[in-house]
Amino acid sequence: MNSARRERWEKAFAEEGVVSKSDYNADKRATIVLEHLMQASDVAQTMQHWHVYIKWNEKLFNEMYGAYEAGRLDMDPSISWYEGEIGFLDYYVIPLANKLDACGVFGVSSREYLNYAESNRKEWVARGKVIVDEYLQRYNKKHANK
Repeated sequence: MNSARRERWEKAFAEEGVVSKSDYNADKRATIVLEHLMQASDVAQTMQHWHVYIKWNEKLFNEMYGAYEAGRLDMDPSISWYEGEIGFLDYYVIPLANKLDACGVFGVSSREYLNYAESNRKEWVARGKVIVDEYLQRYNKKHANK
């Protein structure tokens, strides 16, 4: 799906002169921008202030770890959470934020989303391993008597 979406983006936002400025092209651009907005709404916390990102990251971790403990997830998410976040930010969030910036749909605010995503990545690389340990400790403490 990402590959098809990327291809549609390239067609809709090809350099001027290559693609006409017809109503059809405007509709294609609007459609692909809406698709990217829906993607962004799903991961909006990753493009906001660090404290927002961490709050929702821990909630997702708890959900996934709970699924693991309940036998609905085969692999312990705490093992790969740190590296997984870096990959997610590098290969999904930051490219998405770049596209939102490039299409200009949010005006000058578009750059903020990209800046937050990149800043969160840097912060995660520096502190993420410790944070995952803290997530796990808090989860275990909360669920110790259940």
